[in-house]
Amino acid sequence: DLVLFGNESADSCGYQVGVRAALKLGRPIVNGAKGLNIDNGVAIIRRESDAGVEIYKLKMPACVGVKEGINLPRYPTMKGRLASKKVAIDRSESSGETGGLKLITLRRPPERASNTVILGNGPEAASAVVDLLEELGVFK
Repeated sequence: DLVLFGNESADSCGYQVGVRAALKLGRPIVNGAKGLNIDNGVAIIRRESDAGVEIYKLKMPACVGVKEGINLPRYPTMKGRLASKKVAIDRSESSGETGGLKLITLRRPPERASNTVILGNGPEAASAVVDLLEELGVFK
């Protein structure tokens, strides 16, 4: 019912991962959440802005992009750590089912072009750059 996205991501903290995923899933999204409560199938999101605090209500299913500090991690106590060493771990084998996923194709990305070094100064280097750009088809 609720998909959470973090601030740190491959999009340089631009919150685009959550927005694009929400769009693909057809779910509403609020980014920059500093507080989150769930009440009767409604996500109540608190977001801080320059103007003050904004409160949003989203009917679930929904997506929320959260900022750091939204939760406080629970660290295990020494007693809990010692007790965990005595608990048996159940091991099971995978059924091998892929859930309907099928590999369609797998290929390497195209090789990148190598760098070109232009030696020279002033007008001779400039004409070499222009020749290279013409060769690459930049000027049409």
